[in-house]
Amino acid sequence: MRRRHIASIRLTRELATFVLKDTLRHTNQRQKQMWASVYEKMIPLVFGVGYFLEGHRRILLERDLGRIRPRSHIGYDICTTPGITNQERKILRKLDRPLRLQFFYMYCFILQVLMRKLRPPTYAGSVEKVFRGWHGKPACVEDIAFVLILGGVGAVAKLLACQNYSERRRLLHSFITRLSPHENVRWREHWRDVGVTSHALLDDIPCSSIGITQLDQIWTPLIVEGMSAQSMEFTQHEKDRYEEVVASRNFLNELMGYDILRGRPPDEDDSDDGGGEDM
Repeated sequence: MRRRHIASIRLTRELATFVLKDTLRHTNQRQKQMWASVYEKMIPLVFGVGYFLEGHRRILLERDLGRIRPRSHIGYDICTTPGITNQERKILRKLDRPLRLQFFYMYCFILQVLMRKLRPPTYAGSVEKVFRGWHGKPACVEDIAFVLILGGVGAVAKLLACQNYSERRRLLHSFITRLSPHENVRWREHWRDVGVTSHALLDDIPCSSIGITQLDQIWTPLIVEGMSAQSMEFTQHEKDRYEEVVASRNFLNELMGYDILRGRPPDEDDSDDGGGEDM
């Protein structure tokens, strides 16, 4: 619990700073209060997301490690697999019922920020991109799913703490390769960090094929199922609002209940404004 709490605090700090970075350049008391408000609101939701991802990872590893197989024919392999919705449903039931949809919106926001930070900046010209090492392609969805599932909120926090895009890409590559028995001599230590402590299971990793859930199959299909007309998982108001939130992608404003950068309800018309940075 303490480890989960520390990881949640670190990620929450990075997310809150990311959202409010423009308003924090000249810090005053009001801005400090705004940062604290966002930070305090996020912490329990990030904790819930971390709990869900840990449960997902545990099920995935229990499925793929320790299976009887001809070791001479199968080597270490990472592949993508469909979702594990039935097992995810059991994890979801352990989360606080009134907050289940908010946990999911928080997950969507974390993923939104992570994907944005793992692509080259779009404002720079071609020469600057080459000079700064920003000419690389965005991180693929398979790699993002890998760090999200096996690393959880702790690994995401470390990625967001990097100062620039190049550092984040290097850290992402390092996280993936250090788990490979063929690319890192300390791979056992790193697998223990993600929860594999059994010596028998560790011995099995060099000959295991581990399936990482496809990014669009993590959690989302379960929420979509709950939004169906026949389901009683969510209220009608939540179902109606869900479509609007997903279309707008204003996940954080929905969680806060207002536009945190403008101090107004999230649906209020701001057509006269200059416009803010798209989350």
